[in-house]
Amino acid sequence: MVFNFEIKRKIFHLYSLIFPLFYLFSSKLLTTSLLLLIVSLVLYLDISRHYNAKIKGFTDKFFLKLMRTEEESGSFRLSGASFMMLGFFLSALFFSKGLAITAWLVLIVSDALAALVGVRIGTRMYNGKSMEGSTAFLISAILIGIIGHFFIGYNTSFLVIIISALITTAIEFYSWKFYMNDNLLIPVAYGFSTIIFNFILGI
Repeated sequence: MVFNFEIKRKIFHLYSLIFPLFYLFSSKLLTTSLLLLIVSLVLYLDISRHYNAKIKGFTDKFFLKLMRTEEESGSFRLSGASFMMLGFFLSALFFSKGLAITAWLVLIVSDALAALVGVRIGTRMYNGKSMEGSTAFLISAILIGIIGHFFIGYNTSFLVIIISALITTAIEFYSWKFYMNDNLLIPVAYGFSTIIFNFILGI
């Protein structure tokens, strides 16, 4: 039951691959401007559904089956979709094109793998995470970083790719301590980790 829910949620998650694909063939200005519009709309709907019955009916009709209990209308909390779009927007705004796209792919792919592996074969710990899921996150994040380096213009070194993946994995594992959704934390953490260690290592 839980695994089926995660599959549905992560399949929806994977639809967001359209954003890195779009950015790959467009400019930073166009992508950032478009994301600003999308973030504004998503936040408006996400906040309004807690107060407006018509908007609640609209969002629940399409997204209720994909929401966790704490995200449902009336909880007065933002959904994972809002945090994801905020993460996309901030990454596009502050990071280079190659770094932003790589950070998005880590969020979309690595987070999905961590959830599915964790639910399927992992042993859940006190924070709802699992070492198996985190291992899947780390390995996939490193592979995505390597692919980003060679094919997307993610300018860094192999050492920084590993460091950024390790830091982001740790932040995803302990995300509950930051009182912030990991859909926002993951791309921001990955991007700033790369920037900081590129600076330290003179890359």
